[in-house]
Amino acid sequence: MFRWFAPLLLFAGKPDVVIRIVTIAIVAAALAFGVWLASNIALTVDALRNPYIAAIYGVVLFCFFVGVGTIAWLRLRRSPAAPRLAAPRAQPEIPLAKEIAARRAEEISAKWERGSARAAPPPQARLAASKKPSAAAPAAPQAVRLPARASLAVTGPSYSGKTALIAVLAQATSANAAETSDIVRLIDAGPADSEEGHLADLAARAAASDGVLFVVDQDLRAPEVAAIARLVATGKPLYVVLNKADQFNAADRDAVLLSIRGKMPKKFAPGHVVSVAGAPSPVEREIEDARGAVRVELRRPASDLRALTSLIARAYPPAPGRALRFESGS
Repeated sequence: MFRWFAPLLLFAGKPDVVIRIVTIAIVAAALAFGVWLASNIALTVDALRNPYIAAIYGVVLFCFFVGVGTIAWLRLRRSPAAPRLAAPRAQPEIPLAKEIAARRAEEISAKWERGSARAAPPPQARLAASKKPSAAAPAAPQAVRLPARASLAVTGPSYSGKTALIAVLAQATSANAAETSDIVRLIDAGPADSEEGHLADLAARAAASDGVLFVVDQDLRAPEVAAIARLVATGKPLYVVLNKADQFNAADRDAVLLSIRGKMPKKFAPGHVVSVAGAPSPVEREIEDARGAVRVELRRPASDLRALTSLIARAYPPAPGRALRFESGS
């Protein structure tokens, strides 16, 4: 006798299919009952010989069929809600040994370079792009700028997100009025390449500023370590910013930060190495509407700049009652 119940086991793990089948069966029974009522009972009633009563009865039957059909269509059209998964519990962080962190950071950097599809221009092209164009035409008059609390030269390897980070920092504090804020001017000093002439120009621009933001998107390589040593020799404070931190998980991010701190010169403050997510990549989010239908949308998370803004606020504290305001400069 159990063989008669075997087909039902196929629907044990699919409750939405069972609900659809039951709905179709109920609607079919209701429509069959309506047809039987119209054909076997309604036509035999003497009162329906009156055309007005027959018209009213027909309207009632029409509304019945339309209502049943509409309810069935809405119920069958409704998509089953996606199961809600419980958020994973945060695992306690275990400190990594320096050797393990360095090896893991090298693996992440190698994977990053293999997986990236960007084509970097040759060094000559980057050097030419970093130089200022000759003033062939008279420059437009610039607006009068307020004095800055500090000016920071922003540099780092190509495609590490320097320009985007400057724009995000300026936008994040744009609501602060310039008259009631202390301005921190961010100067894009160009990429930190290994050419001696460009490094000398970069060091000169760093010496003329109040500090340097060195932006990277992975572990430090030999050219970047050499550039950092040249910038530290100027005597200006240097801050290393690991950008695009949203593209690492927590363990990989900590491994890269630990490896960066291990490659910095002696007496370099470990707290001057921070991670940010200037322009996080869009992620897929499931959105459920009032009817229970679920759709997938791409949404960009908010930028996470708290570690960097707190570091700059400690290094260049604003006056009492005032806030910092970041501006792009040249």
